[in-house]
Amino acid sequence: MSKMFLICLTLVSISTFSSLHADDAIKIKILELFPQVDTNGDGVISDAEEAVLWRQALKRRPQIDRDGDGVLSDSEKQSLLRMVAKRAKPQPANPMFKPKPEAEDLAKPSSIASSGSIFNTKEILDETTLDTKVLQDWHSVGATRQKLIEINVAEWWPGQDYRIPVRLIVPLEGKAKGFSITGANAYETLMQDTRPTDFQSKLLAGGVGIVKTHVKAFRQIPGKQGLEQKMKRVFMQDLNPRYTTLWIWSMTLMRATTAAYAESDHFEKGKVAGSGSSKNGISPAVALIHDERFTATCSNIAFAYYSPTRRADKEVMAKVDAANKAFFESVKAGDNDLDQERAKIYQRVMVGSKSSKDMRAGRSVDEMQTFADRLWSSLCVAENWDRLMERGVDILFQPGTHDYVAYDILWGGQNHPQVPVYYQPSGGHYHTPHAAAAKDEQNRDAFLWHHFFGGEPLLSPPTSSHQVDEDKLSVRVSFDEGPQPINGRIWWMYDRAPAGSAPFLHERIPEDQWADMQWDAKTNAWTAIIPLKEGASRVDFFTNHGHKSNGYQAYLSSPYSRVELSLRSGNSEGKLLSVALTFALAPWVRFGRDQAGAPSNDTSNKKINVVTMSRVVIFCGFSLALAMGFMVDLPYAK
Repeated sequence: MSKMFLICLTLVSISTFSSLHADDAIKIKILELFPQVDTNGDGVISDAEEAVLWRQALKRRPQIDRDGDGVLSDSEKQSLLRMVAKRAKPQPANPMFKPKPEAEDLAKPSSIASSGSIFNTKEILDETTLDTKVLQDWHSVGATRQKLIEINVAEWWPGQDYRIPVRLIVPLEGKAKGFSITGANAYETLMQDTRPTDFQSKLLAGGVGIVKTHVKAFRQIPGKQGLEQKMKRVFMQDLNPRYTTLWIWSMTLMRATTAAYAESDHFEKGKVAGSGSSKNGISPAVALIHDERFTATCSNIAFAYYSPTRRADKEVMAKVDAANKAFFESVKAGDNDLDQERAKIYQRVMVGSKSSKDMRAGRSVDEMQTFADRLWSSLCVAENWDRLMERGVDILFQPGTHDYVAYDILWGGQNHPQVPVYYQPSGGHYHTPHAAAAKDEQNRDAFLWHHFFGGEPLLSPPTSSHQVDEDKLSVRVSFDEGPQPINGRIWWMYDRAPAGSAPFLHERIPEDQWADMQWDAKTNAWTAIIPLKEGASRVDFFTNHGHKSNGYQAYLSSPYSRVELSLRSGNSEGKLLSVALTFALAPWVRFGRDQAGAPSNDTSNKKINVVTMSRVVIFCGFSLALAMGFMVDLPYAK
């Protein structure tokens, strides 16, 4: 018996034990989170009961089937269960509950953002507490009428009001129905009459108003210098999310909306769309979650996901810290060219920075996790996706691929491919985009025009697939719904550092690692081939696709993806191991399924399979003992 064959048997043994354990763990978790699935009330989830749940889950959340094979793997099931567990408290089992066969929908857990919101709706909508001060009353400015006011956003904490200016702009005649709102305005400019841009003039001509306010760092707002230090002291008393910049920035937009609608002679209820970059991309997204008057957000370099990196998962952070340490050691040794100013920026904004660790000082892990769960679940659109889609809102995120705010693009692409995204290649705070990035991109204007006026549709998020063949990676991207793009372009990187780390931010997409894609009319897909670099262990890629909508050039991306190359077919040992494992595990893929591939209810057949499996487990355990005796002699073990 060859050494390689014994290794395969060893892995089969481990895999079999792991599979049995994973299956039991999944059923236990299902019973905990979805007790109504136990239709016969026996306290055990059968294969048939589990199958009904997963069929309904796939109907409601097709994106959870990441590989698109129509079957949920254990890892895909566990990923969904983790998400549900995070968003819902388990409900007690009710043996009297009998769902309709084959029609029971996946349970809808209460969202943390809706049940434990960090905002108070009454406070948002209360016009009496605006304490409005008129700085310039309604007056004509060209083809518009404008008014400048100052409002009290909130009594942030006892004795601390937060006042901010708001400029209201409507057409010269009639009321504005809804409006476009942003806080991305310089204070001095906001205090002066506004000459609308060409695009804003088109919105106004269509009866849509403009609301401009001021969402900036406190040091940039007159009279607010030093407020951040006060906020931090109040925050550290009990870790209340109210005392964060994210809260007050988002509240500013929601209260400005209340102020606009208080002007009933000039505004009537309609769509409210926020847009902007960084803090002005985050704040409208948060407002969209918590204020149902908001109907859309176009958010640049802003976060959308509550990823393991964002929640400071212990294993993830260990990898990030190691990457940061190695990076700055290489800079110190002169192996990496980095100027001092940019080094200071990375040390300030990277994941695992000193400031982020200082904030956790003196707090228990449980305290910080509770705070993080409450905060981020209330701020990320992906955590509130179902509720937002039920409201029919429009969303577009443009994170850039090298940003310290929107760094979890890989996790987002893997877990939430339904979120419409445009990745600006090598884009982000303090970065210049890749030379091959689109120069004619008009995403914001295309998005807002379509949101307010309809017309020609925008692109819908595509699906992508790939295949490794020796020294190349074949990529295929399909737009299964809506209009088709007119072009496609792909970018890639090898062995990218952990998300949010200093090397993740610093190491850009090489100038030659992009290509135009080809249209395959037979399969209705855009295709490309990436040459695989010798010695690379993984490759990241994404594609951008253009489409003209209502006269504006819009772009959308495929989900950011990563392919592990350690067992690619060019590796002879990897190929042999892959073939052996596929052959050995094939019977267990069919275990408990009938000829059509559906879960089998044949109890006698199940008993036979269990007996057979137990015999193989014993045999594989014996093989494991044999294999362990000679593994130390293998060349790569020395």
